Amino acid sequence: MKKLVLSAIIILSTIVACTPESPRVQVQNNSSQVVDVALKPPSGSTININDVSGGNKTSYIEVPSSNYEVDVNVENVTPSATTHFRVDEDGNYTIVVSNTTPPTISIRQ
Repeated sequence: MKKLVLSAIIILSTIVACTPESPRVQVQNNSSQVVDVALKPPSGSTININDVSGGNKTSYIEVPSSNYEVDVNVENVTPSATTHFRVDEDGNYTIVVSNTTPPTISIRQ
């Protein structure tokens, strides 16, 4: 009986440990201006992370695994910045907006 309980615990632990987690994204705004970020998947709805104050970082939000186009608009700065990246399960990604004119975007995992 003890072996059966122990085996069940090991199997359940393995299943739980192998369950993929939803990817998460946050924005780190290194500029001094407010930024708006749009995550555009190939299909489906755009995910907007708006009004990120200068020098601040947002909390993580869960997003679907996909390829994304990232458009960043910095208040009072033209042109905007665009990049592309892949979001995979179990990943945590930070979209970093530079303090340059024009702005640049880097992705950290």
